Amino acid sequence: MIILKIILRNAFRNKLRTLLTVLGITTAILAFGLLRTMVGTWYSGVKASSATRLVTRNAVSLVFPLPISYLQKIRQLDGVESVSYGNWFGGIYIDEKNFFPNFVVEPKAYLHLYPEFILPDDEQEDFVMDRRGCVVGRKIAERFGWKIGDIITLKGTVFPGNWDLVLRGIYRGRDKTIDETQFFFHWDYLNERIKQLMPRRAEQVGFYIVGVSRAELAPQVALNIDAMIKNSIAETMTETEKAYQQGFVAKTTALLL
Repeated sequence: MIILKIILRNAFRNKLRTLLTVLGITTAILAFGLLRTMVGTWYSGVKASSATRLVTRNAVSLVFPLPISYLQKIRQLDGVESVSYGNWFGGIYIDEKNFFPNFVVEPKAYLHLYPEFILPDDEQEDFVMDRRGCVVGRKIAERFGWKIGDIITLKGTVFPGNWDLVLRGIYRGRDKTIDETQFFFHWDYLNERIKQLMPRRAEQVGFYIVGVSRAELAPQVALNIDAMIKNSIAETMTETEKAYQQGFVAKTTALLL
């Protein structure tokens, strides 16, 4: 009991020091918890990866874009069934603490390539038809109390400005491995505004999602894509979706050591 009293007296002898110590420990715990949540989400993505999906990105780094003109070239390759494309948007909803992954995508082919995102037919149609429309995962909708028809404003970081979007669909995962925290809207809507604000960044994408007709064709299709675009202004690196997701997970190891 005497020792406890001594500890308490010393702890509060310098209240500012004690407050800063508690604040520092709390911040460290919260940061670690956020990182663990993000890594857990990426591991879920690895488990949910499809053997018939490839990801094509810039060979130098993810931060460098690819021209939209590659779309038709990739579509013409043998074994390619469907192609979509998009960018990491990185928008903020109200405050930086409200983190969730948000992308711009080509909607019709994207939803075809991801049948594990279960979306009612009417909501899917409304989303495809509305260029300002967006689709969110069930968990994000529940977290913020969003409902169909709500106007959601994202504050751009990679692409500056306020982006007003109309919630047209709420998807649920086919099973427990599917991430229900994603947010995506139309690449066309982004591109139209970028043409006006930053013309040099228009007509560019961050990645292509390539669907192949059979899983055993994936390695050869990946080689064919990269060979076709070799020696161009923006060479590509194509890999299976699983390998792409594992690359993200591998980069987090140092953060958690």
